[in-house]
Amino acid sequence: MGEAARRNMSLEDVMAIVEVEGWIYEGIAPRDGAAYVCSSYVAGLYQAAGLLQNINGPEFTPRDIYTLDVFDKNQVRPQACVEADPSAPYC
Repeated sequence: MGEAARRNMSLEDVMAIVEVEGWIYEGIAPRDGAAYVCSSYVAGLYQAAGLLQNINGPEFTPRDIYTLDVFDKNQVRPQACVEADPSAPYC
C-alpha cells in the first residue's frame, strides 16, 4: 500500500484498477514478466489466434471462457482426418 498512499489512493481505488493484458511485473525474480491466470491466458491465446478481437484478457473469468460460442459445432471433419483416426470426434 506504500505506492497507493503516495498516489493518495484508497484500498477501494486500488481494488478497482483493471489489470491490463501485457503489463510486465518486475522485482520478484524469477517470476518477472507477464502474469496470466488460466482464463486470461486462454483469452489471450484466442485473441492471438484471431478468434477474439480488441479484448482485455484479464477481464475474462473461467466461466466467460467456457461459455464463449466461437467454435463451429457442426463442422464436418476432413476425409484425411477420418481416415487417420475414424473414432476421434476432432481432427
